[in-house]
Amino acid sequence: MGPGDSDRRRQRISWGPHGVPGRAGPWLPAPGPARSFPGDSKSTDVQQNLRQRLARAFQRAVRRGGSRRAREVAAAAAREERSRARIAGALARLRAELLEMHFQNYQLARTLLDLNMKMQQLKKEYELEIASESQSRKDNAMNPE
Repeated sequence: MGPGDSDRRRQRISWGPHGVPGRAGPWLPAPGPARSFPGDSKSTDVQQNLRQRLARAFQRAVRRGGSRRAREVAAAAAREERSRARIAGALARLRAELLEMHFQNYQLARTLLDLNMKMQQLKKEYELEIASESQSRKDNAMNPE
């Protein structure tokens, strides 16, 4: 068993959940410690690869979160638009009802004014009739035939 064999074994075994050694599911095995000097190309390649993978994962997470946020904003805007449409519809119905009530109020006022005029006219006719009857009684009392 040489030094390369232990490195391969280390790559096959990854730490699972709760610190138990074994397969950790779909995750790739963690890279082993770099066995080269800090300025060596192998060390920088591993670091560069790790940086790129992290950057891509972060960008995917931001895009997913952004699209979820965009959907939430769009849903909120749609709810607000429906709410405004309901309010506009309710206001239109109230306006129509108020116009109908205004028209009915006008008709009722017109009817009351007409009735008042008719009552005044009947009252005058009645007073004239009473006056003419009393005049005719006086005339009949003065002129006994």
